[in-house]
Amino acid sequence: MSSFLHLIRFPNLVMIAFTQYVMRYAVIFPLAQSHGVDFQLSGFTFFLLVFSTMCTAAAGYAINDYFDVKTDKINRPGKVVVGRKIGRHKAVMIHIIICATGILLGGYVTWKAGIAELALMYIVVAAMLWLYSLVYKRQFLIGNIIVALFSALVPMLVLLDIPPIYKSYGQFLLEQGASLNVAVYWISGVAVFAFLTSLSREIIQDAEDFEGDAAYGCRSLPIVMGDRFTKWTIIGINAVTVVLTGVVYGFFLRHTGGWFSFFYILLLLAVPVIFISWKVHQAATSDDYRRAAIWMKWVMLAGIAYCGIGWLYC
Repeated sequence: MSSFLHLIRFPNLVMIAFTQYVMRYAVIFPLAQSHGVDFQLSGFTFFLLVFSTMCTAAAGYAINDYFDVKTDKINRPGKVVVGRKIGRHKAVMIHIIICATGILLGGYVTWKAGIAELALMYIVVAAMLWLYSLVYKRQFLIGNIIVALFSALVPMLVLLDIPPIYKSYGQFLLEQGASLNVAVYWISGVAVFAFLTSLSREIIQDAEDFEGDAAYGCRSLPIVMGDRFTKWTIIGINAVTVVLTGVVYGFFLRHTGGWFSFFYILLLLAVPVIFISWKVHQAATSDDYRRAAIWMKWVMLAGIAYCGIGWLYC
């Protein structure tokens, strides 16, 4: 069981579930409640949405490990699962079963939301994650951007809750001069944050995996452009993250979030990202980059957690 949980990156799946539940119950629900409207998708249907997202991600992790066995034997030999604890054929079967489950559940949820055509999105995402593992991960920046886009999609999927609300309460909201646009803007901001921090983390991990990737002909940013350029790219992305976070606070949270938002964003988001940038600039070994990647994951978690805590103060 532990090998299976490692294959599907269970902690990452928990983070996906945490993100989507926070987006629903800490962002959309308070706003909907303040306007006197209710969710039209049941709690169980939303659970299926979350589970379908988790399945899609888990399938991507499984097939990624399948294709990465050779490089992982160099980059992280103690963590190789496929071919040692789980057979290669079994790993592919796990991928197929979990992937199909995610697509079917995603199709059901989009149908319940009245946007059945969005079921195609789950097929596209599953195909892109397969191609990422097979081809794009080894190409210049394309793989990094695909993973970052998937990270951004995780909170955006929760917006499937909104069309059914408008279908049932559209006239009522119009008469009240109200809308759920604030929730859309909030979740979109989280998606941008997820994209930038994920992109930074992916490039950091490429720097960590330089030795194994170089041995098997990968064209990651560190291999193509060198260590110095890679460091400044990471620092640049992190700088954009800090600046945009400051802009969001200055224009949207300063008057509503008060001192809580100021200190939360400063101490748990801005300062850690600046610290990570400095550690990346000083990095000399794969272990240095590995620690920076772990710290960036904590920043990502803190950003999501703010939505659960900060909404109370906004």
